[in-house]
Amino acid sequence: NIISSGGTGVSIFFVLSGFLITYLLIREYELNSKISIKNFYIRRVLRIWPLYFLVVAFSFLIYPFLKSLIGMNNPLGSNFLYHMTFLSNFDVINIEKYCYGSDAMSQNITWSVSIEEQFYLFWPLIFVFFPKRLWVYSILLVIVGSILFRIINNNDSIVLYFHTFSVLLDLGIGGLMALLIISNKNIRLFFENSTSILHITLFILSFCLIFYQDTLFSFNYGAALSRIFISFSFALIISAQAITKSESRFNLGNLSFANKWGKYTYGIYLIHPIAITIIDILVRVMHFPKTNFINLFSIGAIGFIFTLFLSKM
Repeated sequence: NIISSGGTGVSIFFVLSGFLITYLLIREYELNSKISIKNFYIRRVLRIWPLYFLVVAFSFLIYPFLKSLIGMNNPLGSNFLYHMTFLSNFDVINIEKYCYGSDAMSQNITWSVSIEEQFYLFWPLIFVFFPKRLWVYSILLVIVGSILFRIINNNDSIVLYFHTFSVLLDLGIGGLMALLIISNKNIRLFFENSTSILHITLFILSFCLIFYQDTLFSFNYGAALSRIFISFSFALIISAQAITKSESRFNLGNLSFANKWGKYTYGIYLIHPIAITIIDILVRVMHFPKTNFINLFSIGAIGFIFTLFLSKM
């Protein structure tokens, strides 16, 4: 369940995003004594929009046609306007609650990108309109507000997973860690001096929190509060990996495959449902048997390679 849980990967992605964006914004402020909101938004638009809208176009225009090729004509329940305005996470909540299964996988996957865009819209404003001394309090306010929202919706797993206010906890924790590293010399030195022992310790800590999540957080409101500890463990790992100046055997930056393909991860994330869908349709049209492990593994391997190819293209 840990290995196959996409939710774990998405949570890491949100913490990493909060960390990276906050770190870069503060560094820009320190370098130029100001932050260019215009340039920030231009960079985000150029990075996010082209591929995002290409995937949306595939989902609403091409996917229904591909379905018809294999005799599947059931209508999609997704709302086009939500996806065009980066509110697709709310569309997913609606579908999961009221018409489960009536969406395309390539539509569903855009929910996290929509939250990212919502985050990008307001997060830089904290560092532009608030004095430096209030930055930490502003970030803490976002984190506390998200925790309260999660507690209120503790029994609604769909809202806890897909709602913007729920996910702001991850983004806020990542941002807070970046701010602390820049503003506190001792914290920065701690991560700069992190060695193989600390890296592996943090990996084990995070793994245990996820593995024993149901047991550790079986108390009231455990579903809402567990994310605090797990996301914080992700923030510790990210900080140690990004800031260390030591030669660590567990520094993921030493992995050549990860370094080479890291720049394509946005594409891999958005495109993999399309690659899987195309391979699945081909398998169905060719009547390729999916009755044993070897065949299923081969289909997965081909889908993975096809995803990498499309992402690089």
